[in-house]
Amino acid sequence: MRYYLQPGMTKLSEDTIGEDRQRLELYTFDTAGKELSELPFFSVLARNLGAEKLQYCKAEMLPGCVIGTLVVPDKTAPLQEHIRLTYYLERDRLIFIDENGAIADTLSGLLESELLDCRDTLHFFFSFLEALIQDDMAFLQNFERRLATMEESIADTLPRELKTNVMTGRRELLVFHSYYQQLIDMCEILSENENGFFPKNFSSHFNRLSGRIDRLYDHTQVLREYALQIREMHQTQVDIRQNETMRLLTVVSTVFFPLSLLTGWYGMNFKNMPELQNPYAYFILIGLCVLIVALEIWYFKKKGWL
Repeated sequence: MRYYLQPGMTKLSEDTIGEDRQRLELYTFDTAGKELSELPFFSVLARNLGAEKLQYCKAEMLPGCVIGTLVVPDKTAPLQEHIRLTYYLERDRLIFIDENGAIADTLSGLLESELLDCRDTLHFFFSFLEALIQDDMAFLQNFERRLATMEESIADTLPRELKTNVMTGRRELLVFHSYYQQLIDMCEILSENENGFFPKNFSSHFNRLSGRIDRLYDHTQVLREYALQIREMHQTQVDIRQNETMRLLTVVSTVFFPLSLLTGWYGMNFKNMPELQNPYAYFILIGLCVLIVALEIWYFKKKGWL
């Protein structure tokens, strides 16, 4: 699909394709190899044609164009789903290439009025990068609330799935942590503008964008540390409860140890045990056992073990 940029985006027809206009073009990996082979530096572009080859965000500044890739985590399932695309930018032409044309749907969700008003490909590309992170601060704040909910649940029930949820959350944050680091590196390359491709004022634009991404990067790092603290708190609570259980078992064992000694002692069945001939021996032994248990319970309570 091809569009030319104006206030809004208009789909190019066959009779307007040759006109000199600022254009946006969308291709799949299969069609790009056939229709874009005449591009300058197509060999560089061809290295990025394939989802399995797209692993991170990058930009290559070449004479008269910029070629790079974007791997954007899906916020609903960052561990499984990513938006993977290759881009080719000239002064009057911006090309996006993905696996199955899903970029068209992605653009429809990102193209707000700010993007639709862009009259040239350079501003469109910059606005597109901005649109990729425009809701990320709200997303990270929601993630923080999710972690806070996990923290509150620690003191209540210590759910078994909490540890799994925290580990999954840290892995998701690691995905975004790496993503923001890659975007920062890409923006630094674009702001340096070694080939003079962008107008001079774009350096400040990319520096500003890099600053925004850097704050997201720092926030993600804080959330990763927060998730690690929650995991440690969870483990501490588990250890405390295990210690309490062991202490209770120890107290119970200690209470019944003297009683076991008495029953073992008088179970020896020697004939000359005078206590066995006493008519009150049974009741005396019961009283002695009750006294021992009462003294032990008093002692344990005094020490704070019960």
